[in-house]
Amino acid sequence: MNHTFVVCAYKESGFLDDTVSRLVNQSVKSHVVISTSTPNALISGVAERYGLEVRVNPLGGTSARDWNFAYAQAETDYVTLAHQDDVYEPLFAEKTLAALESARDPVLAYTDYYELRYAEKGGEGQRVEDNRILGMKRKMLRAIDISNGSRWLRNRVLSFGYPMNCPGSTYVKRRFGSLDFIPDWHNSHDWEAAIRLASEKGEFLYIRDLLLGHRIYLESQTTNTIGSGIRYGEDLACFRRYWPGPIASFIMKHYSKAYESNIL
Repeated sequence: MNHTFVVCAYKESGFLDDTVSRLVNQSVKSHVVISTSTPNALISGVAERYGLEVRVNPLGGTSARDWNFAYAQAETDYVTLAHQDDVYEPLFAEKTLAALESARDPVLAYTDYYELRYAEKGGEGQRVEDNRILGMKRKMLRAIDISNGSRWLRNRVLSFGYPMNCPGSTYVKRRFGSLDFIPDWHNSHDWEAAIRLASEKGEFLYIRDLLLGHRIYLESQTTNTIGSGIRYGEDLACFRRYWPGPIASFIMKHYSKAYESNIL
């Protein structure tokens, strides 16, 4: 097994059991480990049910710190930092690994995805495979895919936003032993890391299959960081990597309208 799913578990998620079940029952086997800075009976129970080890981060406090710890737990060539409340389709690992192993010099792999939108707690999620935001992201990813080894091209795309599927991204740990997510960040550390990776030689690999379902619900981390304004500040900092302040602010003003897609 050349790949690890590290499940980033936080507090008590009612979706954790389903997510872990899907990871251990992939069409090809990967290592699966649970990482958390908030150990509790629910996480321990899920781990025991599936025979998994729980690694406890003593220095949590932000999502990025949890991700840095989680990334360090993998000892394989490839690692996916799995979100505790998303749906991983049975072929996720198989198709991702096939793309990585067939590439000459992979930097990052990411799948397409659909949304599962929960209008009320405990209700059924509505599957959404296409909308304005998903369509725009796919156009950006296809632009990168025109020449997936072009550092110039992917930086131009990332200068206008972050189209990658964060929970469906797989990192090449054999090449990047540490990604050094910004410790104090809560939401956009994956975009900031992608900006750094975009300047590396090698290929960005877009897997166009809908291999992940991203759950959107009131208690989710993404929804909470939007409501608090944290995401706005971190996204603006990413735009400033590419643009002077006034231009970055102008782009951000329009980019933030996409946050409405997380309002239920």
